[in-house]
Amino acid sequence: MRCRNCDTPLDGQFCTSCGQREGRGDLHFGEAVTDILGDVFTWDSRVWRTLISLLFRPGFLSAEFNVGRRARYMPPFRLYIVVSFLLFLTLSLMATYVVDFGGSDEDSVGPSVTFGLDVDATSDDAEAAVSDAPPADVESALAKKIAEERAAGNVEVVEFLEEFEAGLDSESASGEVTVNLLDGGPEWVTELEKRIETNASQVSDDPGDYIGQLFEYLPQVMFIMLPLFALLLKLVYLTSPFHYLQHLVFALHYHTFVYLLYLLTVLLELASLRVDGLFSMMLIIYLVLALRRTYASGWPGAIGKTLFLLFSYGVSLMIGMAIAAVVVLAAM
Repeated sequence: MRCRNCDTPLDGQFCTSCGQREGRGDLHFGEAVTDILGDVFTWDSRVWRTLISLLFRPGFLSAEFNVGRRARYMPPFRLYIVVSFLLFLTLSLMATYVVDFGGSDEDSVGPSVTFGLDVDATSDDAEAAVSDAPPADVESALAKKIAEERAAGNVEVVEFLEEFEAGLDSESASGEVTVNLLDGGPEWVTELEKRIETNASQVSDDPGDYIGQLFEYLPQVMFIMLPLFALLLKLVYLTSPFHYLQHLVFALHYHTFVYLLYLLTVLLELASLRVDGLFSMMLIIYLVLALRRTYASGWPGAIGKTLFLLFSYGVSLMIGMAIAAVVVLAAM
């Protein structure tokens, strides 16, 4: 008859003081599974209400949070954690880095490079292809792939490939990797430089393990970038009455939408449906509409702020990934 959490007299299934749900006894596994399935498969549950609003009503969830209507939807942080877990789990199971330079297939003519989702390929195959390929074929294949991805509008892939190509050019010109973090610095910096140089030489011969470890840092990098995105929102809406927490909630909702959209893109790609360029276009359109609904921005303001946010955030994300790349290289 009393709440087991705060000892408040009970009047119903939930405690009126702390909100804890009280049952007739301890919760068993079967009851927990039933509750979870009920939340997922009940059409009117807040899970579906939240997902439908997030996907088809840009900025609606953030606007509802700001006016205080929160209990009917999943909390922003919990929603982000669940969706990001599903996304990065999917990437870890399916994403591969495959470089095929031909020669193993009698029907293949010329080199080809494949980046993305390939459920049949293994990391061992990718590593063997990289280690056995002549340097000239690597450069030719990369140049061809960069041109294809640039024509398709895949900016992130183009940037990654160009950095990879620059690394190949640097290595071929000097024959070794040289790192200068701080000239005349302390001893630990010198030791770090030597460690990075040694590991970089190993990575150039066998990049598969390095790329795998780098992808493991992607969730942490994206999580760290969330407060930065909210800070950029605070900057562009400096004179608005919104405070930082509201900007952070918007950042959580927008990143969650991006993750869901990418998962849908993966499913379409697996179904052999090409969506080149559609992903980037949807990110821009969604952000414009979300800013208009949440912050009551006009069309010119929403479009201008969207372009500034995406450019600034894209540069910051590249810097974050570069730092993660150095950290992984030093920790190998």
